[in-house]
Amino acid sequence: MKAIETESAPLSPLLFVAYGGGHVAMLAPVAKALLDAGQPVLFLALTTAAAHLERLNIPFIGYRQLPGAEDGDVQAYGLQLAQALPAGGPVAPEETVAYLGLNYRELVRAHGEKQAATLYASKGRQAFLPVDVFESWLADLRPAVVIATNSPRSEQAVLLAAARLGIPSICAVDIFGLQEVQWIGQPGYGQRVCVLNEQVKKMFLAHGRHEDEVVVTGNPAFQRLQTGQSRSAGLALRAQRSWGNDELVILWGSQIEPEKHPFAERFGDPMLPRKIEAELRHFIATHPGFRLVVRYHPSERAEFASGQDRVDFSPSSEDLAALLHAVDLVVVTASTVGLEAHLAGRPVISVDASVFTPDAPYSKMGISVGVPTPKELEFALMAIATSKLGREKTREVCEELADVGPTQRIVQVIQSVLV
Repeated sequence: MKAIETESAPLSPLLFVAYGGGHVAMLAPVAKALLDAGQPVLFLALTTAAAHLERLNIPFIGYRQLPGAEDGDVQAYGLQLAQALPAGGPVAPEETVAYLGLNYRELVRAHGEKQAATLYASKGRQAFLPVDVFESWLADLRPAVVIATNSPRSEQAVLLAAARLGIPSICAVDIFGLQEVQWIGQPGYGQRVCVLNEQVKKMFLAHGRHEDEVVVTGNPAFQRLQTGQSRSAGLALRAQRSWGNDELVILWGSQIEPEKHPFAERFGDPMLPRKIEAELRHFIATHPGFRLVVRYHPSERAEFASGQDRVDFSPSSEDLAALLHAVDLVVVTASTVGLEAHLAGRPVISVDASVFTPDAPYSKMGISVGVPTPKELEFALMAIATSKLGREKTREVCEELADVGPTQRIVQVIQSVLV
């Protein structure tokens, strides 16, 4: 493991903290850019973030390197709580023990043994907010700045600890922050908040943040969508598929629609994706000059019906960035394909009838043109087709976005709080 020891870290590093998945994917390019520029960087990798950083050769530490991780009570708490977790996961057992132990000890110190047990039994890890753990560590480390994303628990705690100590801090919001605005919208939570677009910025301003505190930077995790390489790959794919420049190619990015939302009291129509596809196929059959590309989610058990003229299939293994640059507009319900299409400079139509629409409110956030049912797709498709947002226009939008990428914008924000 390409980890570094805390005692060998620079005296005033730029400290990054992130969980795995999309959170580390947002901050890793920024850390890499700063490292390449010779800046002292320290990255605290939470959960699966370590594997991502290791692949990129970015030095990191974990919870097990934090002060107190080897204390007897921390180890005892961590080992006891870890017994209830499935074995063989992607996170090293020592890391899990340190994470659980340090967090639970803080819970005990704040509430006592009995109340801590009750909180953990009812909330699990959602009960954790280890501000004291991080305040103690930051007081010794004295980083020049702390950068974390919008995750709760550890990332939230490190930014709160930085505020207590007067250390400059930045919160980078990966997508919309619809739930996280409850705490990120509070005054003093990060000197700067980096957001995806103007609509997200307006939401944070409406919750009380000041104009100069919220900066539209975009998300470096999606920067691949705006590269010349992706645009060239899209043009090559379009030529390979013999999609004519005189036809408008529509991508349907499908996804599963459950009967019930997994976490909320919302109910969906499992047939919604098939109804949308049927409506799009009917549109193609009755409108020459258009072509449809169908791409199912990897978890969908849908069989593509071949044989219809100007209706093609894109397997989930096909490079999405290239495909987005090969098509002219994209239709989704709430799939992340819609967000990626927008960032690639493509017009997006969302059918706002999904159980997941409130979680990904693309039309509300300026990502898409929303329609309430599949029946309204024809009108929206024709409106976009006859507007100025044709193929050449969307390529111009993408090139403009790529001029100064999200990574460099966040680097500039970091530099601004260091001055």
